[in-house]
Amino acid sequence: MDELVLIAQAREGDESAFRALVDRCLPRLQAVLWRITRDPEKAEDALQEAMTRAWLNLGRFEGRSQFCTWLTRIGINEAYDAVRPARLQALELDDRIGQRIPGWGDRPEQVFESREFLAAVDAALATLPVDYRVAVTLRDVEGLSTAEAAEILGIGERALKSRVHRGRLALRAALDDWFAAGYVS
Repeated sequence: MDELVLIAQAREGDESAFRALVDRCLPRLQAVLWRITRDPEKAEDALQEAMTRAWLNLGRFEGRSQFCTWLTRIGINEAYDAVRPARLQALELDDRIGQRIPGWGDRPEQVFESREFLAAVDAALATLPVDYRVAVTLRDVEGLSTAEAAEILGIGERALKSRVHRGRLALRAALDDWFAAGYVS
């Protein structure tokens, strides 16, 4: 069913229409929230709170973006609230990420497809400051465009590109240890 029709029905109190809207967004939203919180319970709490807020504020949805973009933005705000007290990290302009970038070997396609590498990437992603982690997750894991990711985060495209770039460099630095441990021949 068309998104605009579902939104109209949901605004009139049709819970099944709202559920249909949310169901379209769930896989990506759940993945993004888990990657931000790194905790299944916090991610689920953020998801539930986001759905509740979206339902209560559906009248405020202006339709300037897709419903999933709007719901994801709400969810990200909730996930940020869940992680900020436990782990607040300031973004430094001079964090020296990327000053030393060694080679990763001659067979990158084999390494990048391994389960061990994917687990290492996931662990490295968890170490990033949340702003970098979210930017990299939206762009590189979820495959959103720069414009979509920037809109979800409520920042400009240049700011998003900067966060993605710095996040990628930080990931690269974190993965250097994995490669240095002998996983590349």
